[in-house]
Amino acid sequence: MNFFTNKTLTLALISLGLGLIFIIAENIFYQFVDSDGVLHESMFMPLGVISITVGILFLLFFIIQKIRCSFHKK
Repeated sequence: MNFFTNKTLTLALISLGLGLIFIIAENIFYQFVDSDGVLHESMFMPLGVISITVGILFLLFFIIQKIRCSFHKK
């Protein structure tokens, strides 16, 4: 089975990958505490969390789809 023929699985993997990249970029480049003790963050953390959440939802939808198809074939 070719994994990239299913659009739901492809979107899930792309969303999870983007989310991981956003969170790594946040931790490496943009998160710091200044001399007053204030934490500075960019928009990469919320984008990462949203992308990972969307990816997990697509992955769950894909799994539910496969389970339903296996029951209907019997």
